[in-house]
Amino acid sequence: MTVPPEYKTDCRLFTGFSPCRHRRSCVDCPHYEPVEPRILLVQLGLCGDVLRTTALLPAIRRRYPKAHITWLTRPSAADLLLHNPLVDRVLKLGDASVGILSSLHFDIALCPDKELPACSLMHLVNARDKRGFTVDSTGAIVPLSKSAHRLYQLGLDNEAKFFENTLSEQQLFTEALGFTYSHDRYIIVMSNEERRWAVEDRQRAGLADNEVLVGWNTGCSNRYPYKRFTVTDTVQLICDSWQRMPRKDSVRFTLLGGGSEDERRNDEIAEQVEQRRVPVFRSPCNQGLRRGIAAVAACDMVVSGDSLGMHMAIGLKKPVIAWFGITCHQEIDLYGRGIKVLSEVGCRPCWLQSCDLEKKCYRNMPWKAMASAIAEMATVVAEQGSWTGERLLGDFPPQPRIAPPIGVSPGPVV
Repeated sequence: MTVPPEYKTDCRLFTGFSPCRHRRSCVDCPHYEPVEPRILLVQLGLCGDVLRTTALLPAIRRRYPKAHITWLTRPSAADLLLHNPLVDRVLKLGDASVGILSSLHFDIALCPDKELPACSLMHLVNARDKRGFTVDSTGAIVPLSKSAHRLYQLGLDNEAKFFENTLSEQQLFTEALGFTYSHDRYIIVMSNEERRWAVEDRQRAGLADNEVLVGWNTGCSNRYPYKRFTVTDTVQLICDSWQRMPRKDSVRFTLLGGGSEDERRNDEIAEQVEQRRVPVFRSPCNQGLRRGIAAVAACDMVVSGDSLGMHMAIGLKKPVIAWFGITCHQEIDLYGRGIKVLSEVGCRPCWLQSCDLEKKCYRNMPWKAMASAIAEMATVVAEQGSWTGERLLGDFPPQPRIAPPIGVSPGPVV
């Protein structure tokens, strides 16, 4: 290969495809940043996993301030990384992924994703230093370094993962990849247009400047349907929360979600809530991830299951009331701005995709206490403009504690 000497291909901002953001010649450029080192981050998980993994980026930059960071993810999650100043390049998983990876060389490759597709790609990556997880010749997922052993073992020991672990997922994967954990937050950077969308949502909801918009995330990934309340339970909880609010004139609800299925559910929920004369607004559900971020940004607080909407709210520093049934509440960090509500069943958590028990976790919540907590948070936000603190509603470990049913394991998605 012959590259004219006036081009600085080792600069962090150089692509060879178009001018960098400074729009000037490489010759004597004051913005020249030689790369030290080139890093690949592989995270192909659900959108919430991808968003949470952005909390790893500050730790990488502290260790390697001049690094060039490439992030490989699924096309469905790539928009979550838009405008992120700590990511230099986003590669979308697709037909050309293997070819692209085989043509590139990285100094460091990181894979906190313990699923077969990500680990298989990690096996193919050209890198002198690989950290996290990969696959062996039998297809088994294995750790790449001693630092990854704790996170690896948690995945194989339900007792340790469900009841003994007290660390957030951010701390676990940051330390598994050999970096120092400093309680870094998720990174969401909104464009000016997206901020306008948020303002417009508040206007369409009819909010005055001193009124509170409670975002209610009704959706979740179809992979884990038990992270979603029924329509009946959602309507009842919204109305019960509303009845407990001393300042009803200062509070409105907006239904959040993504996709056609959530839109239909939200229409049904809104119709029933409106019949009870509770003010409710529906945010757009079919306009993409960035529009969803703007809808969450419009809210003053968010009620959600353990799903992408919750992660968006955390990333945008919104007070959150998050409920948990099948998943581990300990792994979620609300950063001192929220209340975690635990299901009143003895078999949680379980991480199952299906269950034969008549008493389902998502239908057995501490409803009255949760409604009171929602009303309390909304009232404090209305009166003080913010809400801080963190607490738990429910018993942990669950009482009585019983073994979870045998069901469909979360296994890898190929």
